[in-house]
Amino acid sequence: MIAPKTPKPTPAESRRAYELVKERSFGVCEICGRRRATEIHHRLHRSQGGRDVVENLIHVCGSGNHTGCHGDAHSDPTRYTLGWALRNGTIPAVEALLYRGRPATLTTDGGVAYPDEVPRGLVAAGGYTTKGGHR
Repeated sequence: MIAPKTPKPTPAESRRAYELVKERSFGVCEICGRRRATEIHHRLHRSQGGRDVVENLIHVCGSGNHTGCHGDAHSDPTRYTLGWALRNGTIPAVEALLYRGRPATLTTDGGVAYPDEVPRGLVAAGGYTTKGGHR
């Protein structure tokens, strides 16, 4: 789906998006789910028009964009298929990604939606809530 032009978030909106992403991750990499998250990655890169909005950001392990899952999100040949990187013109909120081993989409309110998701607020199979993380 081609993304419509959207205004750039204000500095306050960008800060809030980063805070929500860090809350969603509980400090654990949102790709592998095993290591401490240290970096924020833009799925649709800023150079391609990606914005600081929660559905475009994932909290990942690694240093810079060269090591750990942050490096994979920039260089793995399957990064587009896995949704860790998006092509110019796509809408992050509707593009699925492999999130800690499960297909999911990132919501505009800072949550994670799984295809097999139960109604909002209830615990889905595997112990994950619709706001991300474990119970």
